[in-house]
Amino acid sequence: MSNELKTIVIDVEVKVKSPIHLSSGRGDVVIDSEIAHDEYGMPVFSARRFKGLLYESAQEIVEMAELLENKSFADRETLEKLFHHESDSDFQLSVYDFHAVAPNDWQIFSNEWKYLQEKYPEIINPQAVLNEFTSIRYQTSMENGLAKEGSLHNMRVVDSGNSFYGRIHMNNVTEKAITLIVLALRNLRGAGLKRNRGFGEIECIVNLSDGRNAEDIIKVALA
Repeated sequence: MSNELKTIVIDVEVKVKSPIHLSSGRGDVVIDSEIAHDEYGMPVFSARRFKGLLYESAQEIVEMAELLENKSFADRETLEKLFHHESDSDFQLSVYDFHAVAPNDWQIFSNEWKYLQEKYPEIINPQAVLNEFTSIRYQTSMENGLAKEGSLHNMRVVDSGNSFYGRIHMNNVTEKAITLIVLALRNLRGAGLKRNRGFGEIECIVNLSDGRNAEDIIKVALA
C-alpha cells in the first residue's frame, strides 16, 4: 500500500439491528436508565462512545492480521498512531456525534423541531419526539423461580429498524490507516448495555468521499 498521505471523509450509517441502550447516565422517577438524546428529543450516539468502540474493533482487526501470513492490511503501529497513543503521530482521526438523521439533514430537522415545539408545545415536545424512536423495556432478577423483590428495573432503548448517521474525518493518513478504520467499522457489531442478552446489535454501512465503499476496501485488503 502507498505511504502517500491523504485526507478523506467517511460517511457511516449505524443500523440498529436489535434494541440498543446508549445510556445517558441519568434516570428519573419514571425511567431508571435514560438514553442519550439531544435537546429536541432525538437519540444521540456520542462521538466519545463510538470512538472507544471503534478502537476496540480496530484492535481486533490488527490481531486478525497478525494471525494471517503474508497479510499487511493492518498493524499495531498504525493503530496507535491513529488513536494518538504515540505523541509523534501526525495522523488525525476526528469522530463526531451520530444522530438519528443524516448529517446534511440534522440541522434542518433540529430547526424544524425547535419551531414546532415552540409553536405547539402541548402536542410536540422533546418527550414526544423521543417516544417515536424508542420504547421502554422492563427486567427483573429471579430467585428460586420467583421475581426478586425490589429488583424490577426499566430502561429506554432505541428500537430496532432505526439508524444513526455520522461522519469520520481522517487527515494526513496513509491508505493503510484508512483500510484499518473501514475494516474496524465493518467489524463493529455491538454497542451499549446488555450486549450478551440480545441488545445492541448493529451494522455499519460505510461510504468514502472518494467514491469507494467498504467492499472496495475489503477486496483490496484481502487480495
